[in-house]
Amino acid sequence: MKSVKHVLFITKEFESEFQQNIGGTGVFYKNLTDAFIEKNIYVSVFGSSRKPFSIKNDKLSVLFVKDYFKKNKFMELLRSVTGKVSFLKKLHFKIYDLEFKYLEKELAKFTESKKIDIIETHDWEGISRIVENSGIPYVIRCHGSWSILHNFFGYGAAKGKMYNEKKAFENSDHIITISHNNEKMVRQIFGEKNYHLIYNGIDTDIFKPQKGVQILEKSIFYLGNVSSEKGAETALNAFIKVNKTEQNSTLHFIGKETDLVNQLKEKISQEKLGQKVYFHGKKNRNEVIELISEAEVVIFPSKGETFGLALAEAMALEKPIVCSNLEAFREIVSDKENGLIAKSEDEFAHHISQIFSDQSFAAHLAKKARKTITEKFSSQIMVQKTLEYYTEIINK
Repeated sequence: MKSVKHVLFITKEFESEFQQNIGGTGVFYKNLTDAFIEKNIYVSVFGSSRKPFSIKNDKLSVLFVKDYFKKNKFMELLRSVTGKVSFLKKLHFKIYDLEFKYLEKELAKFTESKKIDIIETHDWEGISRIVENSGIPYVIRCHGSWSILHNFFGYGAAKGKMYNEKKAFENSDHIITISHNNEKMVRQIFGEKNYHLIYNGIDTDIFKPQKGVQILEKSIFYLGNVSSEKGAETALNAFIKVNKTEQNSTLHFIGKETDLVNQLKEKISQEKLGQKVYFHGKKNRNEVIELISEAEVVIFPSKGETFGLALAEAMALEKPIVCSNLEAFREIVSDKENGLIAKSEDEFAHHISQIFSDQSFAAHLAKKARKTITEKFSSQIMVQKTLEYYTEIINK
């Protein structure tokens, strides 16, 4: 039986000194890379970005070439124009085909002397198209495609990107979904395929209860982009209700700020809550751990998720959580057992107050929360299941 010795990741994001302000996909592939290297597996990473960069050490080789549309300003302009005119749709899609031909050629140069066993790519932008002719088995992992975000969560999405995703899924044989809910959505958009469920994992050796941390009494923490999609208005409105009876309570937003913040601050001013609501901005992993460790309760009022990575991180830190009634969240949270599920702003406020008033119940939820993550959603489990799936594929 063949074993996995060399993995290639194709991604538009990879956490490094060259790409720091990135989303969860980049962090995911950096963490997975580190885990594979610890297991003596060689990792190559290929992608494109505004500025090209490379990294090379004993078991890691990274190459990011210059983004096609940043390299070809005329094509970027043409892409923008054709994307707005319906009868130019075919030309618009053709421009994306040219981008992938460019990436395919650059990838071929990068892998020319490498003996790669298997390739993994993310689903968004359909980047797996560049490996379809490589002769190497590949896997698409569903981190959250534009097609899913557009159709289920109302995000704006470029037609060309969704075109790429459709083409990518049509030609793929192996797809990793990250939750049952995620798989259901992917199947609805892309049809019946060979789906394989592997839950995203949390490093429970890093996300663990911190010793000697002083809990901020009556503190409510929100972790995620400060946006309508993540439920920032719900968080503020629930806090306003809580604060009427818990006047020492505070609300803390941790995450990338959007234009919505100005509206929130205006309402905070109207309600005279200026000294009680804090915007910490986007923080790195260690800063998030430090801040969340001070929370008395962490809330997740999101309107749509494919999994709930931030939720799982807070639970791994042994925090009582309150989350919205989403199918993806319900795969992780059992109401009143390892967290609380809220169906409205009033329920968010009620559950928060319940945690504040019943310390033994809050401690019970927190202990069960961490136990759930360590037993079912740890990165160790995710890495092992990923390698088992890779091995199954390369031995077919």
